[in-house]
Amino acid sequence: MKLGMTKTPGALAASALALCLSLAVPAGAQVLDLDGKTVTLVHNASPGGATGISAQVLADAWAKTMAGNPTVVVQSVAGGALTKGIDHVMEARPNGLTLGYLAWQGTTRILDPEPLQIPFEDFGTIAGIGGSNFLIHARTDIGGGLEGRDEFAGLETVKVGGYSAKMTQGMQTLAALDLLGVDWSYVSGMFGDGPLYAALQRGEIEAYPATSAQFINELEAGPIAEGSSMAVWQMGPILEDGTMKKDPALEGVPTVGEYIEAATGKAPEGEAWDVIMYHAQSSAPVNWIVVAPPGLPEEHLEMLRASFDAAVATPEYLEQATKVYGSEPNIVHSEAMSAIIADVQNTPEEIKDAMRGLIDRMEQ
Repeated sequence: MKLGMTKTPGALAASALALCLSLAVPAGAQVLDLDGKTVTLVHNASPGGATGISAQVLADAWAKTMAGNPTVVVQSVAGGALTKGIDHVMEARPNGLTLGYLAWQGTTRILDPEPLQIPFEDFGTIAGIGGSNFLIHARTDIGGGLEGRDEFAGLETVKVGGYSAKMTQGMQTLAALDLLGVDWSYVSGMFGDGPLYAALQRGEIEAYPATSAQFINELEAGPIAEGSSMAVWQMGPILEDGTMKKDPALEGVPTVGEYIEAATGKAPEGEAWDVIMYHAQSSAPVNWIVVAPPGLPEEHLEMLRASFDAAVATPEYLEQATKVYGSEPNIVHSEAMSAIIADVQNTPEEIKDAMRGLIDRMEQ
């Protein structure tokens, strides 16, 4: 299954900005008049946190490039396992005044009962944005004590924490432990780096997938430097050359594939590895999708795509977004994002079955 590959914007920022700003709307096109209007960018998480802050950073930059230079405000519509915000945008009038900045998680939403599945392809797809890589953050006092990250692979069992059984990084972590032959249990219900780290400190869990932003801001100079915890491996999107992206902030931390190969003496393969790669290709590049309600005029949608591309290529946006994410954001432009959505909608049944098997074990 070949999925849409992505590029980070850093080296291409200047050329991308010039290209996007040169895009003209076709003569006679119906671009909705936003002059003097307020556009609401809806996200589907609780106020504050990385989602709310990164949405605001985008709103500030986008208001300067969007036709008519409207005021762009951010609104949280949380609840319903992130579905309330998605439904809010899906049902909004296609008048150009409501847009979505929505947590993606499409790779696991395809496991929902058919009546509850979200037709992401019905949105007007503008782009996707990915934040930082994830790393496995573990206590060093487990299993009799860990002197180095290589000893993690020799554990008999480990208790892993996460948001829910459908957290993609949680699935990747547990699939990797299966490949290492490490038994595991899973504790869910901790939404965000803060609650997960607190649970680790209390001994309720022993490891969890953390963002590299938390590594930079809290872990590296704190518990990792003190030796009470460690970064074991990192997980990110797949680059055009087929390798997994390494976060510069996590220098020296191997990717999950490198770690498994070093621990087992062979390259990972099989059903569990397919699950890891599936999420690396279709989930890791995209934390949030940027969309318009169904039915928005195509000419206006093209304007939004061009103005988004221009906004996220500016040095000001890249600087502010990097502060939020911990590394330069991964921008997935409309064509590649549409390809990812299409690929996910056609996920092979064997991948779905493997994920369902992991979820069943998580919920035991």
